[in-house]
Amino acid sequence: MFVIRRDSMFTQLDAYKEQLPSGNDIREPIHCHMQTSEPNRRIASPHFHDAIELLYSFSGRARVFVSGQPFLMEKGDLVIINSNEVHAIWGESGEKVEYLVIKLDPEVLYSTSRSIFESKYVFPFTMSKSSPQTLLKSGEMASTVIPATIAKINDEFSHKDYGYDFAIRIHICTIFLAVLRHWRQSGISVGTESINDSDFQLMRQVFQLLESHYATALTAKQAAATCNLSYSYFSRKIKSITGRSFTELLNYIRITEAEKLLTTTDLSITEVAVSVGYSSTSYFIQHFKQAKHLSPLRFKKRLQQSVFDKNETFLS
Repeated sequence: MFVIRRDSMFTQLDAYKEQLPSGNDIREPIHCHMQTSEPNRRIASPHFHDAIELLYSFSGRARVFVSGQPFLMEKGDLVIINSNEVHAIWGESGEKVEYLVIKLDPEVLYSTSRSIFESKYVFPFTMSKSSPQTLLKSGEMASTVIPATIAKINDEFSHKDYGYDFAIRIHICTIFLAVLRHWRQSGISVGTESINDSDFQLMRQVFQLLESHYATALTAKQAAATCNLSYSYFSRKIKSITGRSFTELLNYIRITEAEKLLTTTDLSITEVAVSVGYSSTSYFIQHFKQAKHLSPLRFKKRLQQSVFDKNETFLS
């Protein structure tokens, strides 16, 4: 009989990038679903995606392969999969496998603060190629708020009361904070130790510059000059610290501000583009599509329709 070993049936070469849903719907930054499977079968083939993914087991046993390494996830365990890490899942023998899947866009963590003092806490989840600790066992989490917070997320997701998506975002931040504190208390390195005080001072200056000048024709060369650094050194340093170029950081903030204007004002697309620093409407639309996977106009219309539908639901 030909037997395929579970630790070799999944290879990095088999991995595919998980595609975004088709159509022009607004991509939700947080997605939750309950995954169930019979034992002794493949649950998920090797794949990767931009989202950070959390798996929390409620029953059964599953072998989770992350970046080629196998981890046995049992009841009460938490698995952390960083952005673009190849992963696959196999249901082990025993009872039915059931676990909660939480996928979040890295910007959910970034958008909680654009200050370097808080961004340093999300670096282990957004910059690292892998989590400092992929599998957290139920025993080591027993004294933390993680199990209770997972239960709150599952409850919010199940009932979908008004504001549930906002509540889930808050609970997710609570989980990541609890994980960071657990790592620190356990002596697990989170990778930010290599960022020294001078790096933090540089990034504080850069973040302040971005906050105050994103609506202007700001360039990396101008930013480097403001920081009294050569353009080449400045560019390399920003990339090494944040994992993003200065221009990527600038565009991220501009698109974030554009979202606010599209959501809260009646400005035209051209007016929004100019307000956040783009001299060309077409260039703004191009960047917005890259970040949000739909045009600014479609984003505004879909958001308005979504709000209308929710209000109709909760008022009826």
